[in-house]
Amino acid sequence: MNHFTILAVMLLLFVLGIYESSAIGTDQNLKGDVISAATGDAIPGATIFIEELERGTVADSEGRFNFGIVSPGTFTLTVRSVGFTTTTRVIVHPADEAIKIELQLSVLRADDIIVTSSPLGRNIQYQPAQAFNAVMLQQKAAPSLGEMLDGSPGITTRSFGSAPARPVIRGFDGDRVLVMQNGERMGDLSSTAVDHAVALDPLSMDRVEVVRGPASLLYGSSAIGGVVNLFSNDMPRGWEKGTRGSIASHVATVNNMGAGLVRAQYGGSKFAATGRVIYRNGGDLMTPEGRLPDTAINNFSYGSGLGYRFGEFETGLAISGMNYTYGLPEAIDELNESIEIRMNRTNIQSISTLKMDHFFDHAELRIHYSDYGHDEIEIERFQDGLIEEDLEISFAQQTISSSLVLRHRPVGALEGALGFSFNHSQIAVGGAEALTPNADGYFLAGYIYEEIRLNNFFTVKTGMRMEWKETFVKTNELFPDADAFEDRSDLIFSGAFGINYSPTARWTAGLQVARAYRTPTIEELYSFAPHAAAGSFDIGDPALENEFSIGTDAFVEYRTDHLQTQLSLFANRIDNFVDFSPTGEIHMPSGLPFFEYVSKDAILYGFEFSTNFAISDLLSGGIGFDYVRGHERTGDQNDLTFMPPFRIHLQFQADNGTFWAGPRLRIVNKQERVAPNEGPTPGYLLIGADAGYRFGHGLTLSLRLDNLLNERYRDHLSRVENRDAPMPGRNFNMMLRWDF
Repeated sequence: MNHFTILAVMLLLFVLGIYESSAIGTDQNLKGDVISAATGDAIPGATIFIEELERGTVADSEGRFNFGIVSPGTFTLTVRSVGFTTTTRVIVHPADEAIKIELQLSVLRADDIIVTSSPLGRNIQYQPAQAFNAVMLQQKAAPSLGEMLDGSPGITTRSFGSAPARPVIRGFDGDRVLVMQNGERMGDLSSTAVDHAVALDPLSMDRVEVVRGPASLLYGSSAIGGVVNLFSNDMPRGWEKGTRGSIASHVATVNNMGAGLVRAQYGGSKFAATGRVIYRNGGDLMTPEGRLPDTAINNFSYGSGLGYRFGEFETGLAISGMNYTYGLPEAIDELNESIEIRMNRTNIQSISTLKMDHFFDHAELRIHYSDYGHDEIEIERFQDGLIEEDLEISFAQQTISSSLVLRHRPVGALEGALGFSFNHSQIAVGGAEALTPNADGYFLAGYIYEEIRLNNFFTVKTGMRMEWKETFVKTNELFPDADAFEDRSDLIFSGAFGINYSPTARWTAGLQVARAYRTPTIEELYSFAPHAAAGSFDIGDPALENEFSIGTDAFVEYRTDHLQTQLSLFANRIDNFVDFSPTGEIHMPSGLPFFEYVSKDAILYGFEFSTNFAISDLLSGGIGFDYVRGHERTGDQNDLTFMPPFRIHLQFQADNGTFWAGPRLRIVNKQERVAPNEGPTPGYLLIGADAGYRFGHGLTLSLRLDNLLNERYRDHLSRVENRDAPMPGRNFNMMLRWDF
């Protein structure tokens, strides 16, 4: 059976499901709106949970939610959102009028439903996870995903200028942290090298979910360290009739950056359409020592989509694209030379859902196609004004993936889902300094996920995934010897077991043990070339074996009306860990340091602690710590490269419902536990502040000040010239957003 036959069978299942269920009708959707009691504005990203059905969903960017077809009855809805008091409301379905749920402002954050960590839409957690709704993303406005999430529990960022900043979870970077768009792999190359950016502008994100710890059971390879799921509203889902829109702008002083978003949506009874455009432009970053050259950014992106629903069937199709040009501070001492990446991506995605009155009561089919390419250009400027450009490396990658999730009805105390995934990608590498040969690859996978409610206190999850993966290595101009390559085939099993204990409404504890895996990338296997954009000469190893991890997560959480505290402990024992290690030697023709991919048995462990507390009805505060240690398990037990140091976060905020303001403090310890040939970094202290004003009618102004004292500091995860260049200086951000 070929790939297209598999996809055709999946689509046929949906067509049959539509035919069988067409008699149920169109008037039984359980849907409504979540709004602020103070202003009447929509609350995007609010989570709504039906207690009797143990089902949850998330409100869209206009505060609307839709559970689809639900049988008539009386239900208890629990509604939560960051910055609002949790509200419980009993409703009779179907209702005579539209459901509108008002939330009161609160000084403490409410808990959330993380759909990325479970296919069931439950608020039961077995490992630490966090969600950022549209309000939080506005307050964290930044030009890259890594900068936006930096400082969250267990999340740091690798820095190589602003554009390619990417999140690091518990010391796991690159291909060990899976970044997805609406539940599917993005198809970009941000995980393969430090100079590659995530191909989605932060302004297009309506919600971001982060799962800390291994998630290979649901998502396969590349999720050994965690998952970041980016949700965009390019595809209408669960819409209401009428026209809505958004206008947003973001400016920053550290690089004289300006960005803008315009989005519009029209919804009818069966059809909806949406579209958006984003433009972002910024100059070089400023540091306490002056300008950091070759860090300018220019980005244009767009997205549009259509939605259709008939009865309990809903489907959508979206197309989005991005053209991104950004500089890289690879040779900051060479004023007449620079490196620039010119990237483009076109993405097509379809998501279809079907409610059924059978053993499987819910099905979701996702189909995703990505056409990605980028060129790494070396630019040389001469005194006579002549500019010469050389193409050093080019990448072209096409990816198609699909996932089918079938959720079944409860069978006694058992509730769960089956999942099937398919992915095919092919990459061509060219240019004068092509890093690797070309490659084609695919995987087919299936998993089963089950949750068992043992009693009122204990819930258990268990699951297993089986995946068949093949990689075919192809020759190109700089790697012409086919006999030097070896195709790879792997049949891989992963599994997870978790338990959640909730003795009272205030106490929750969770434990997960997972066997996760990761297959080496083509860069890790066959790189042998200078990578000027990343500032290294990369050496791969064709003998690298698959990584296998036994990961353990444990957390305990205590919650009252005035206090929320969580402590998380984790450990990952990894066989065949691939470390990107400096050799201490220099490749003389290029002047770049040698870095080689080396396999070793390793262990990573650490903790995260956070607490938020209410001092009064207007004033709140928070404190957090996180720590990770990574080292080899054998020999001299050397430390692993690029491990983040111990950090402390402090913040206070006053919020009267209209205006908010407060200071932030980050204390970062020195990092002296370093790998051979890796230099240490000193500690530092950063002071910042946040403020904002809610005008009402959907208009909000957010202000943020970073590095108030213009502190000169080095970050241990910076890849700029062996960390010799300081990080960005004082920065004032302003974000204005109007949802109407």
